Amino acid sequence: MPYPKKFDDPYVTSVRLERAERKIAKSLHIDLSDALRFGLNIIIKDRIASGDPFVTSQVLEDFKAVEAAAIRDLEGYIRLKNTEQTTLDKMVELKKEAEKGQEMIEVYDKGVEAYVHIPKNQFDPEWHIVRVPV
Repeated sequence: MPYPKKFDDPYVTSVRLERAERKIAKSLHIDLSDALRFGLNIIIKDRIASGDPFVTSQVLEDFKAVEAAAIRDLEGYIRLKNTEQTTLDKMVELKKEAEKGQEMIEVYDKGVEAYVHIPKNQFDPEWHIVRVPV
């Protein structure tokens, strides 16, 4: 999902909630603006589905416009991610071509805290520990 949300016509409000809820949200890195938007979206959809008498044709048109804007945002995000994926695919191919003929070794990389395969000429004893086959 694209973050942060860019608003076309923002409305700023203050919302009252329990301190414990705020503490939990902060611990889980939940942005309160996002939580409010998602929660409001769920409630609106529920009211529409349940046939709430306050749901007018204007409310439905407004909600349809909001949903269309969300779809446009997602489509833009997907285009961006597809471009990134294409770039990464090209980088992988270039890296594979560069690594052809080089001896690869498996090492524990202290920087990423995981085992990785690297060309033997990139081995750095300060950062890598050679994995010994079991």
